[in-house]
Amino acid sequence: MPTAARLVSAVLLAALAYIVTTMYMNAMLAEDPDSNFGWLLEANLAISALVGWILLGGRVGNQYSVAIGLGLTSVASTLFLCLFAQSVWEMLAMSLDRRFDGPMEALIGAIELGVNFGAEFLSPNVIIVLITGGVIVGPAAEWISRRWR
Repeated sequence: MPTAARLVSAVLLAALAYIVTTMYMNAMLAEDPDSNFGWLLEANLAISALVGWILLGGRVGNQYSVAIGLGLTSVASTLFLCLFAQSVWEMLAMSLDRRFDGPMEALIGAIELGVNFGAEFLSPNVIIVLITGGVIVGPAAEWISRRWR
């Protein structure tokens, strides 16, 4: 059922995903100016909005300390799902170019791609933004759920 907390959770988590994705894209463009990101931003926004709506927005109604944990959990889940989606998408594109000899090699390639994509998120700036965003998004959703029922 749609609630204000679900909507705010989806919007805030999508805003955080927008910030982190643009940081990621800028870092990648600094290394390779000819990078083509395709639907990276739009896919990450959709995934993060769904996680915010379902995971965070559906679990409000607790103490603020629990809300902080839910915010951090939502950010970690969003990061994992976005990395998973992007690595599988890239693996499928590479499979169509016949870069893999079989399905197991393609799955291993997807894991390697996910690890390589995730290595970009190990910079201190991105980690600080992710943790701060999780600490803000969780209590904000909790506050909204208490104000608008």
